[in-house]
Amino acid sequence: MHKTPRHSAINSILKRSLTHIGLPSTLELVGLTDDGRRLDGLTLGLWHRGRSLMWDATAVDTFAQGHYKDSARQAGFVATKAEVTKCQKYHDLQSNYHFQPLAIETTGVYGKSTAPFLSSLSKKLLDVSGDPREHQWLHQCLSLAVAKRNAASILACVQV
Repeated sequence: MHKTPRHSAINSILKRSLTHIGLPSTLELVGLTDDGRRLDGLTLGLWHRGRSLMWDATAVDTFAQGHYKDSARQAGFVATKAEVTKCQKYHDLQSNYHFQPLAIETTGVYGKSTAPFLSSLSKKLLDVSGDPREHQWLHQCLSLAVAKRNAASILACVQV
């Protein structure tokens, strides 16, 4: 399956949510590292403990051949494994930034650190809007983005 549209949609939803709570951010950050690594985003304000939020998202294909066994172990196992990989990749930046890997499987299951992060973000959205449905809306937007891109990937594969 093609991951790029899902990846872009996840980042767009996150950026929009952060802007809504008063934390503008920049996407596809280049130049923070000397070795060509490119983060998905960085807030231009402080997120947690006096540090800006830095994130890198991934949409993990639950049904990819290399993930069958891991996916069968437990829902979210592949996403959590992807989060660990992202944390290792950006370990050197975590002393200056609050790093958050964002991993969502194509089945819609979040990684272990993604779920609490999204809960924290939805609480901040609630504080700004006062609407208790913010939590549901954030999760629904992400779920719909993944499902929509899954459908597009499937259609692209079957149209010959």
